[in-house]
Order: sequence, then C-alpha cells, then structure tokens
Amino acid sequence: MNYELLQQLIGHLADYEAQRSSSQRKDMEGFVAYLNQQVFSKSTDAAVDFENSETVEALLSQLIAFLYRYAKGYIKKALEDSALITLDDFGYLAGIWQRGGCSKTEIIELNIHEKTTGMEVIKRLLNNKLIEQTDDPNDRRSKRLLITERGKGVLFGTFGEMRKASLIISGNLNEIEKLQLLYLLQKLHFFHKPLFLNEREKSLDELLNLNQTE
Repeated sequence: MNYELLQQLIGHLADYEAQRSSSQRKDMEGFVAYLNQQVFSKSTDAAVDFENSETVEALLSQLIAFLYRYAKGYIKKALEDSALITLDDFGYLAGIWQRGGCSKTEIIELNIHEKTTGMEVIKRLLNNKLIEQTDDPNDRRSKRLLITERGKGVLFGTFGEMRKASLIISGNLNEIEKLQLLYLLQKLHFFHKPLFLNEREKSLDELLNLNQTE
C-alpha cells in the first residue's frame, strides 16, 4: 500500500494544528475547511485573496453576491424565448406545479420573498393565464393556486434551456465539489430560513445576539 497520500494529509494536519492557538477550536470541520483552502489555492488561478484585512465572512458575502449576478445573467438568456420574464416567475410556476397547487402564502415563503414582492409575481402569472386561483376547500378565506395547461406548456418548454444554464452556473466544479457546495449552501439555507420567516423584523445586532445564544 502506498502511504504517500496519508503522509501528505498528516503534514497538512500538523500545519493546521500549529497555526491554531490553544484557545481556538480544533475540529474536523475546521480542518476540512483549512485543507480545502490549501489545496484549492494551489490548484487554480482563481484562488481567493485573503489579504488587505478582508475577513472570510466579507469575502464569502461578496462571492455569493457575485455568483447570484452571474446566475441571473445566464437564466435571463434561458428565458429569452419564454413567456416567463424572471427567475421568480419560473420559481413560482415550478413550485406550484411540483406541489399540485398551494396557497399564496406557501409559494411566497417557499421562494423567500416579502409578501408585496410575491404578490406581484403571482399577479403576473395570473394575468398571463399561467396559473389560476380557486377557493381553498379547507379554508374559504384563502385561495389555492393551480397551474393551468398553458402554464404547464410554458414551464416544460423552459426545462431544456434552464438545464443548460444550471450546467454553466456549476462551472468547473467536479462532482465531489458540487456535493460539497450543495451541503454548505443547504446548511446556510436551513440557518437563514427561520430567521427570514420569524425574525426578519429584528435588527442586525439582535440577529447576531440570537445566533450567539443558540
């Protein structure tokens, strides 16, 4: 058995522990993050620069914002010949179809929108006859949204181009890296969603304090 890879791993582990002070936590998640940065920074021309007093958190926020802008551009191309105008239109229509219908509140919360923004998207889909609303049999005070046959045709017609956009967005990541990124993004999503749904009126200081006490 060739132990060269194991020796390299042990070397990285020794460096990781040497760079952490006695008061800093040493765990597997921290080591994996350190190892990923060490290997990534030596294997790509697009390595992240942590100089100029930038914090990891600040760079993370910036890169997530950049990725959103890249994705928005590709998705705009994917929807060019469609009756859908924005990614929000696609997300709402796909969500309603996947659930076999849902309430307005459900689809708005699913897409992480404020109520006013969500109602604008719903109104646009209704006006374009891509969805319809009926009385909710379980609650006469609310409406249930259903996708129309026209809506299904429009939605299904976008799948090919949206698939191309998703492949471009995932870029040069290999399969393992895609799963790693998926895990991390889901972890952030599960952290932020309850804050958005239940705590979004709080100030940044209050949100920070809430996070520290959990």
